[in-house]
Amino acid sequence: MQSEFESWVVVGESREQRACAELALVLEARGIASLQEHDGGHWLLRVRVQDAEHAARELKSYRRENVDALRPLPPPETLGSGWFGVASFIAVLLIIAACVQRLAFGIDWLAVGIMDAERMLSGQWWRAMTALTLHVEPDHLLANLTFGALFTYFVARYLGGGVGWMAILTTGAVGNVLNGWLSGADHRSIGASTAVFGALGLLTAYTWRRGLPRGSSFRSRVAPLIAGLALLAYTGTAGENTDLGAHLMGFLTGLALGLVAARVVISSAARVQLTAGLIAWASVAGAWAWGIAATY
Repeated sequence: MQSEFESWVVVGESREQRACAELALVLEARGIASLQEHDGGHWLLRVRVQDAEHAARELKSYRRENVDALRPLPPPETLGSGWFGVASFIAVLLIIAACVQRLAFGIDWLAVGIMDAERMLSGQWWRAMTALTLHVEPDHLLANLTFGALFTYFVARYLGGGVGWMAILTTGAVGNVLNGWLSGADHRSIGASTAVFGALGLLTAYTWRRGLPRGSSFRSRVAPLIAGLALLAYTGTAGENTDLGAHLMGFLTGLALGLVAARVVISSAARVQLTAGLIAWASVAGAWAWGIAATY
């Protein structure tokens, strides 16, 4: 008695039935009959002898067309250690905190730098930047130092210390402008939280776009976005004096900038990173100088 598979030859093999079934569907779509056989932990795909050559060509073509779609992108490239961005973030917050506490140089730093929506939108644009560096309560300062340093570290790793630091300041300043515009003329706020959540949004969008695996499941593709939103919800909505608008505007601004950053080539050259870092520091210093000169 002839075996069921005696006149059939193997054209595919897999350890998983699903993969074997997928190849069988490919052949079926080409009008080629096939059989699946389980043999000692492997699944074999067989076709009739007269169809073997045709089936082999079709399967080879299918694998060649789909190999790029099934291969995940490499993880996002890192452009540095990230410590320049972290050190800059911490230094600015501590320097201004000391100035506020001591009323350094006889200046009321809080009055000069607070994000007063009415004044800011009337032309005192320095407040969008200076407000990011102001803290009055130690707990507020400590929280922003902790989360800000963490998110800044990863952003600076991916974008470089200088570019990352400049990008984070940008998200914070733009986020403050948007928050002031949406919240109304009587809105006031201080703190680096807008920039902290800007860094989170930037990190979320950048890693999503640069590490997005092609051909993966929907759940895998949206995982970075879900993680970012979860962190925003967990860390950005608690506390009696939490400025939800600032956190949300910072996060959304960060998402937008992260999508842009993921589509351009950022140089790791020391000259480029140093220039960006100096521009970021000059932006902070320039905003304070502008505010002090206009107030005193």
